[in-house]
Amino acid sequence: MDIYINMGKRIREERVKKKISQETLAEMCNLATSYIGIIERAEKRASIDTIVKVANALGVSMDCLLGDSLKYSNGTLIEKAAMYLRDLNEEEAKYVYRIIEDSRDYFGKNKKGE
Repeated sequence: MDIYINMGKRIREERVKKKISQETLAEMCNLATSYIGIIERAEKRASIDTIVKVANALGVSMDCLLGDSLKYSNGTLIEKAAMYLRDLNEEEAKYVYRIIEDSRDYFGKNKKGE
């Protein structure tokens, strides 16, 4: 599937998840409202500058918008995990942290961060 089609879908998903209208996102990015729709429908290819503006306005990383178009390194996987962790409440975050600690122990990486 085309990179721009996937990216447009992810922009829309993030925008809807955050309850931001196309109009509001356009204002946040200093773009025309109609252009946000065009990007979401992949009718035109957005420039890197525009994609950065949209990512910053939505509070997501570029790899979040580009998704499976990128090959993931350890650094990008950590960023993606951090993005998911931000949506957790304190109790959920502590639970996930314990899972990470247990996983590190399992894989023989016993250095625990304080």
